[in-house]
Amino acid sequence: MAQQHFYDNQIRRYILQFIRMFSGFTVKTGAKKNDGVTDYYIRVPSRYGDVSRMAATILKGNSENVVNSAPFIAAHVQSLQPDRQRLQEPFFNDAVSVNERKFDDGTQSYTNEPGNKYSVKRLMPVPYLLNMQVDVWTSNTDQKLQLLEQILVLFNPALEIQHNDNPVDWTTITVVEMTDLQWTSRGIPAGVEDQIDIATMIFQIPIWINPPAQVTRQNVIRNVINNIYTYSDLDTIDYDPDAFEFFADLQAQSSVIVTPGNYALRVYENGSDVWCSPYANGNYNDNIPWSKVLKEYGTLDSGVSRLRLKYHGEVEDLNADVIGTLSTVTGVDNALQFTIDPATLPTNTVTSVDRIINASTAKPGFNSIPAVASGQRYLTLDSAKATSVWGIEIATGDILEYNGTAWVKSFDASANATREYVTNTFSSQQFKFEKGEWTDTYQGIYDGGYWRMELVVTP
Repeated sequence: MAQQHFYDNQIRRYILQFIRMFSGFTVKTGAKKNDGVTDYYIRVPSRYGDVSRMAATILKGNSENVVNSAPFIAAHVQSLQPDRQRLQEPFFNDAVSVNERKFDDGTQSYTNEPGNKYSVKRLMPVPYLLNMQVDVWTSNTDQKLQLLEQILVLFNPALEIQHNDNPVDWTTITVVEMTDLQWTSRGIPAGVEDQIDIATMIFQIPIWINPPAQVTRQNVIRNVINNIYTYSDLDTIDYDPDAFEFFADLQAQSSVIVTPGNYALRVYENGSDVWCSPYANGNYNDNIPWSKVLKEYGTLDSGVSRLRLKYHGEVEDLNADVIGTLSTVTGVDNALQFTIDPATLPTNTVTSVDRIINASTAKPGFNSIPAVASGQRYLTLDSAKATSVWGIEIATGDILEYNGTAWVKSFDASANATREYVTNTFSSQQFKFEKGEWTDTYQGIYDGGYWRMELVVTP
């Protein structure tokens, strides 16, 4: 199999950042000619020392009789060695999600709105030791002393550099450490030759060479919420857009929630299992196959892909969703099996009940109802009079409890206006009390925007 070409200028960026470390240094050569008092400084250029033949010819003015001017600083690669001490698991990889800012083609600029979402799978980089040689060319000893004093004080013992600004690059920062220094290239005794004096410094940089990352576009269901206000005088009441909750009861306020395809979802029991089926919003008799829905969302990984249900009705609340895994059902295209994660169910606010009964017909000690015992608790599905075996007036949704001597009403449905949760220990099923009635916590119909699928992303 032929190797696919890739090149990201990684080593080149390390070299460029290294050379930039030595730019901006100056040497003082004396006083200016115009006043004879003001100090005169020369900015010392820094460049890559291993120049091409063409570049060297240009620098010398196409002549072999031109001597390189001094002072200047030249850097080049001395060696590149594998660093076995920093070797990591070669097959390790890490995935991160990246949100791209939306690009406006009209203005040719990025907006503050979210754009495409990508998954970046980063592969383990390979460690190397990059050894750089820096030659400081000077025409006299004073110039050398000035430059070395400015350079050497920076390395105590090392200096950090950043070779790129990629937020998902885990190797962007490294260090530059000085390992050796040769004072001069001249022979002893000094001063008998006219050659330029060269001081050589050796630096070591632990670098990483990254293989290409795998980038895939994520097809995630998004909720688009439009808050619509018809009040025209909000400014007159000092409306603060950050204080949304204060004005949450405005009568003219409404929300429009949109999801791809705008499908509704029905979650229901099928025997001992829980299934979910897609429907068209507003037409819950329309039997839609999952294959049609998944074309817009991605690929289902049976037993791994997840479903989030916003049973609480708060579209923007991402922390209270009921979550479970989805699995295919053999021979059934319009339904998936939903296996809930019990840890995502809301916390019970009412003490668990032993059973759910019809108070008008059920009796303690008959038809699988145990004999009376202290602490027994039952949730009623209908009403009963005080003349019944319970001895108290009972309404639909009440919870009864035996206190050891008589049945009492532990939960009064007619007097409770808050959302409550309770678990039936007989079936391990949790129920939600809202608007005067008990319903299954998560079973029911969810319109578009109130459910979300987390699937495998298709490239």
